[in-house]
Amino acid sequence: MEYYRLRFEESDENYYFEIDDDRNVLRQVIEDEEHWVVSSRPDEELHFCLYEQDFDQSMDGADGEDISREQFEQVWAQAMQPYRKGWERVKSHYKPGDKVTGVVEVSYPQGIILSLPNDAFGIVADDECAQFVPVEHRYPGHMLKTVVTGFDEVNDWVKLSCRPG
Repeated sequence: MEYYRLRFEESDENYYFEIDDDRNVLRQVIEDEEHWVVSSRPDEELHFCLYEQDFDQSMDGADGEDISREQFEQVWAQAMQPYRKGWERVKSHYKPGDKVTGVVEVSYPQGIILSLPNDAFGIVADDECAQFVPVEHRYPGHMLKTVVTGFDEVNDWVKLSCRPG
């Protein structure tokens, strides 16, 4: 993994990225003077926000620098702090084996993100879903029937499976 920070002087914004070996951005934080935007939660203006192309450090108008994993994790923890109490509540509503229907929000490199009841978000592996759900039903706005398999504590997502029970 690589970690990177881009600073846009004009807009007074910092972008933080976690990048895998294939140059996919897995997590992203945007910091401006008013608020934080994290890739694991929808923003009022940006909805879900994750850089979708192979990561390129040379973005116009930005000063960039490599950062350590520890620096990224510190920023991530600070940006996720407002969601922690809600996440604890979400985990009390869902148990492994529970059947839950969610609405497809977006596809990320990690999988398909669904909005779930009780202000929760879940993730299901796209390759697994492809075995059981036609492609036309894996786009935003479609409902998927899933089963809870666990929790992603880093992104505060409920882990799901579309494997028929």
